[in-house]
Amino acid sequence: MTETEFYALIDAARVDAGPLAPSADPDALREVLASLPDEQVAAFGVEFRRQLVRLNDWAVWDAGYAASGGLSDDAFHYFRSWLIGKGARAVQLALESPDELVPFLDTDELENELLEYVVDEVLEERGVDLDEDDDDDDDEDLRGLVDGEPAGEPFDEETSDDRHPGLAAWWNRVSGGVHPSDPAEEFDL
Repeated sequence: MTETEFYALIDAARVDAGPLAPSADPDALREVLASLPDEQVAAFGVEFRRQLVRLNDWAVWDAGYAASGGLSDDAFHYFRSWLIGKGARAVQLALESPDELVPFLDTDELENELLEYVVDEVLEERGVDLDEDDDDDDDEDLRGLVDGEPAGEPFDEETSDDRHPGLAAWWNRVSGGVHPSDPAEEFDL
């Protein structure tokens, strides 16, 4: 499956392809993939993983950190799924000019974890054996698609907002300046 074909299917699972439209809905994606043969669904899964690995970069994590007021390693993974669900343009901006993602920010929860499970669910519903014990190294399509340590140089969390002023300003506006890492306020009961 080509990247263009992949993102056409992602866009079909979105309300519309505009920047403020939400990230692809997992249920809508399930419906889109249900019309495809098993091989195409599996190819979509390989391309999804390729896109996740492509986005596994410290610079993308840095941008997500500024846009979210902080981003754990799991949250970074789900942020990448959210980006994929926003479409090809959002992914390209995240890689090339992340501060230009501001028009794509439609929610303060920049994650779409469930999107990445859709392929497995569709194939399981069809009775396709996914054999969890298979080694990815034996699958030619997945060889080299290791989602390990991010590429590039780690970023300094303290200066993330300085590198991404537009994303940080958006987060401060929607959150009231509260960062998830800030100590919880005490309330008198």
